[in-house]
Amino acid sequence: MTKDRAAILIIDDSPLNIELLNQLLNDDYDVFFATTGEKGLELARDRKPDLILLDIMMPGMDGYQVCMSLKASEPTRQIPVIFITAMSSIEEEARGLEVGAIDYITKPISPPIVKIRVRNHLELKRHSDMLELVGEELARKNRQLEVLARQDGLTGLANRRFFDEALDAEIRRAIRSRKPLSLILCDIDFFKRYNDHYGHLAGDDCLRAIGTLLRRLFQRGGDLPARYGGEEFAVILPNTPADNALFLAENLCREMYKLAVPHNFSDASEYVTLSVGVVSDTVFQTHSTEWFIDQADTALYRSKNLGRNRVTQAVSQDSN
Repeated sequence: MTKDRAAILIIDDSPLNIELLNQLLNDDYDVFFATTGEKGLELARDRKPDLILLDIMMPGMDGYQVCMSLKASEPTRQIPVIFITAMSSIEEEARGLEVGAIDYITKPISPPIVKIRVRNHLELKRHSDMLELVGEELARKNRQLEVLARQDGLTGLANRRFFDEALDAEIRRAIRSRKPLSLILCDIDFFKRYNDHYGHLAGDDCLRAIGTLLRRLFQRGGDLPARYGGEEFAVILPNTPADNALFLAENLCREMYKLAVPHNFSDASEYVTLSVGVVSDTVFQTHSTEWFIDQADTALYRSKNLGRNRVTQAVSQDSN
């Protein structure tokens, strides 16, 4: 088939009818044919024509059965079908349209009418295909925008907006399930000094490295590492009791130290380190996102006041 020309499949058990339609159309289109319904279905699936001209009265599968099979199959259901037949009653025409044909041409055919109808339906198909492509592209762009709306552009982590939505949802889920919920909040120690002395490009590299570390450490379904803002990061840990959350937070500090990102201007270490606050609660009563964040933030500042590069845990009174 020629790439720039539409393809037409003729399904008819009469070689004479096939030859007539071929002579009429092959100057403008790529034409191929089948003399049985079964072969026509096979060609339709394999070659995906732009239009099918289909006879009704055929041995084996008749045209109605072929059309219904075409419309029932995902690969062929969008191919327009025109019945070309000697059956001219209103009832037969209505039946043909009901099974999925878009038009109905009676024999003996009028060559100018056939050419016009074929041209018009191919033009409609072309516009339909274009609209479908535009729709698919818009859907793809919308999916990309949805991801971007939830993702921090620098680190690839969830952004603050998504974090707030997710924490609220996890609190409500924890209330229903009576399962523990934990939150880690961490801050890069002396990050302003790091930026001032190593430059903002190096600072961005450092933030990206921490984003990669968080994604590596928190891969359990439901865990959500996020960039909370600036040099602050957070991790939501559903169904995580206090002892597990403390272990995970301390492991985060250890793994951060192992990255060995030099920080010669830190009072806490020779490398970039984190101060961490963690809160855990079995949410038997309603707690807001603000409550969890305030508890974690208070614990985080205790870590800073105690010398940084450490974890402090705040556990509510009704926690186990």
